[in-house]
Amino acid sequence: MMIFVPRHTQNATRSAPGVFCKVIIGLSLSIAAFGAQADLYEDGLMAYAVGNYAKAGQHFMDAADAGNAGAEHMLMRLFEENKLYAKDIQAETLKWTRRAAEKGVVHAQLSLGRIYAEKQGDVKAAVEWYRKAAEQGHPDAYYQLGAVFAKGAKGVEADTQESRRLYQIAASEFDVYAQKGSADAQYKLAGMYQQGLGMKTNIVLTVKWMEKAALQGHALAQLSLGRLYAEGTDVPRDVREARFWLHLAAAQGEQDAVVALNKLKASEDTKVALAM
Repeated sequence: MMIFVPRHTQNATRSAPGVFCKVIIGLSLSIAAFGAQADLYEDGLMAYAVGNYAKAGQHFMDAADAGNAGAEHMLMRLFEENKLYAKDIQAETLKWTRRAAEKGVVHAQLSLGRIYAEKQGDVKAAVEWYRKAAEQGHPDAYYQLGAVFAKGAKGVEADTQESRRLYQIAASEFDVYAQKGSADAQYKLAGMYQQGLGMKTNIVLTVKWMEKAALQGHALAQLSLGRLYAEGTDVPRDVREARFWLHLAAAQGEQDAVVALNKLKASEDTKVALAM
């Protein structure tokens, strides 16, 4: 195969043969590096497909370090879907989660904050990462900060006014995404209305947003809605509605929904027995 070499390069090779060799070597190394990061990306996809999210994350991070945009996207997707946070946090996972967080990946910053708060008991460090994620506008980060300041923790003083402010920002952001149809945002906004976080408790809006999320197939929303109707505390008790939503949640693997259904059945059986 003939390699075209520009005239000025030809002249350069006469006066400095080493320059041409360096160019060829550089190109070869670049091609090899491209192939290597492409392989890492493919390995990451394979690990992701079989549910080995920790291994997938390691491959995606290495490929992302080499400049693979697809790997960066998949890495963000892993954090966004909480695929990693659902698993045991091991040393390597923590290592590359921190690497991604330090690179500014907002979902990684949020996940790292949760790891510090819930797995390592370092709430002060968690707050630092929550703040970084909040600076990038992540509503969950504002929510987590609100929760921390509501009660305080080791190294962090309670501040109810600050907690309320942060909760209000979170609710405002969730509302934006909820209006756009995000089932997750709808579910979280419903929860804030139900608990009165940063606002007055509003059961009407709780049911409204919970139902919207549940109708989109959000399993936790279905579970929560089923419980609302089963308990009959905040809304009139409706066994039929409760069963409907709990069955949907159970079909998606929510074990708490199975437990709730069993309790509901036992309660109804007791009523029938007493009526006899």
